[in-house]
Amino acid sequence: MSKPIREGSNRRPDGDCADVKTLDSNENSSASQSRNIAGSLAKAQLLKAQDDHGTAHGPLGSSALEQSALRDGDRAATPRDIIIALTYGLEHIRQGAMLVAFEGYPQLLNRAAQAILEKKDGLSLARTGLIAERTADTKLLRKLLQDAITAPELGEPKDSPVTLPRKAAHNALIVRVAPGPGLECWPGTDRTALLTLYDQDTTLEVNPEMLIRLYGLTRGEAGLAARLVQGQSIEDAAAALFISPHTARTHLKRIFMKTDTHRQTELVVRILSAVL
Repeated sequence: MSKPIREGSNRRPDGDCADVKTLDSNENSSASQSRNIAGSLAKAQLLKAQDDHGTAHGPLGSSALEQSALRDGDRAATPRDIIIALTYGLEHIRQGAMLVAFEGYPQLLNRAAQAILEKKDGLSLARTGLIAERTADTKLLRKLLQDAITAPELGEPKDSPVTLPRKAAHNALIVRVAPGPGLECWPGTDRTALLTLYDQDTTLEVNPEMLIRLYGLTRGEAGLAARLVQGQSIEDAAAALFISPHTARTHLKRIFMKTDTHRQTELVVRILSAVL
């Protein structure tokens, strides 16, 4: 399940905190936090399990969440309701996903994001919040976070997505930053940014036929796009497809035009967001 991190967003931990389970530095708050949120997590986990097995639907085909809303009527949402909804939603994102406060501290994250942070490769968590391998990348990531939080009406910041180099992994980590929801239920937290983490080292099978239908690509263009999404370089993809690098780059220009993208990173995010 996606995990609540802590009650206060801007309080720095006492030590390095790459393990997201130890983020709450307030020794007296851990047990209280567990009591307050355990019910929310259990309910969210039950809802997801029921939905995954097709048992969360009633006679009218409504989901368990929808039926709960009908039973509750016009009752105002409580902090627990908000946690349940966000927890449930984040866990349904197939990529790593987290809600991050202005200072760079995650507030909620799903299991995929937690696994990425625990590797401490490309993106990790320290006393100062989220950090990348390179200082320049950390500064850019913080700027994107703050832009998304302070000006959500502008949508995704123009420099998003970004690629974060990794030492152990074969491919860089792709991070997309967008405005997130408010978390007024957490003291000190108003708005958040939604970070989506795309790990191309995981097995990503993209059906070229789907890309043909979605974007009007030719078979050659769709085959190239599918391999780029898997993290292959333009040269490696060209060799695998038995075409010259020059032909591959011509295909790529046409792919950019048809998908309304301008960078390979942007292309990967656009395709993954559409097909996963």
